[in-house]
Amino acid sequence: MTYSTIFIISGLGVNTIASLIMLYPYLNINRYVDDDLILKMNMKTGKYYQKKHLKNRRLGIAGFSLFALGFVFQILGILLQI
Repeated sequence: MTYSTIFIISGLGVNTIASLIMLYPYLNINRYVDDDLILKMNMKTGKYYQKKHLKNRRLGIAGFSLFALGFVFQILGILLQI
């Protein structure tokens, strides 16, 4: 196996993991009516924020970052073939 093939396969693997991370919030079977109203208070500032939306935001950022990393690996693999 050449380096280019390794980069392309690892890029595809990272993209697959990223797609599963992005899909995770929608696979939650135990949904409740008041899920959007779960609040948490920041003890330092005294402000409330919605806990569920922060978790979805973090998962979205992680998934997008892994997608970008996977595409970079694939581009490096293609450039090494040339």
